[in-house]
Amino acid sequence: MAGMHFLVGISTENYVILAADKATFAYGAILADSENDKEYRLGKKLTMMCIGEEGDVAQFGDWTKRNLQLYSVRNGYEVSPACAHHFVRRSIAEGLRSKDHYTVDVLIGGYDDKEEKAFLGSVDYLANGLAQQVFPYLFRGFCGRFCYAIMDREYKKDMSEAEGLALMNKCIGEAKRRFVANIPGYKVVIIDKKGYRKLDDVLF
Repeated sequence: MAGMHFLVGISTENYVILAADKATFAYGAILADSENDKEYRLGKKLTMMCIGEEGDVAQFGDWTKRNLQLYSVRNGYEVSPACAHHFVRRSIAEGLRSKDHYTVDVLIGGYDDKEEKAFLGSVDYLANGLAQQVFPYLFRGFCGRFCYAIMDREYKKDMSEAEGLALMNKCIGEAKRRFVANIPGYKVVIIDKKGYRKLDDVLF
């Protein structure tokens, strides 16, 4: 179930931070695995975090990754983060009208070299898309309900990376304190004009 998992996205003009839990649950809230990687790299400065039904996540994530890689090979350049967001949204929307329905929620983060700014977008399993023009911070999963109030109060457009990471840790800590399921760790990445960086996992 997508609601048991938690994705965090925080962006400014200069960078985007993404975090995804590493848990696999069975029979509701029973922790079956704590090393499940939910990230799919879509480009040098572009990545996607994906949660939902385990089979759908694996199939849709791999299918999206390989299609965008094929596009870059055929055309000699990678798609922009906004284009990737539209591609993912359209793919889920088309799946809704076929037998290949994907029950997945995704966060897409990247840095657009042409626009010279970071990008954060979200698409849910009904193909509802949101981008950072509307919200500079996005969550997926039940835990997000605990965090929007924190972000509304403390988010600043000109935050440094350290301030952004501190705010992300505060949201993750709030989820750990209040959510019924045990989520033992999170994978954290940051993307800016210098490129993609994987940071140390947040562990409890």
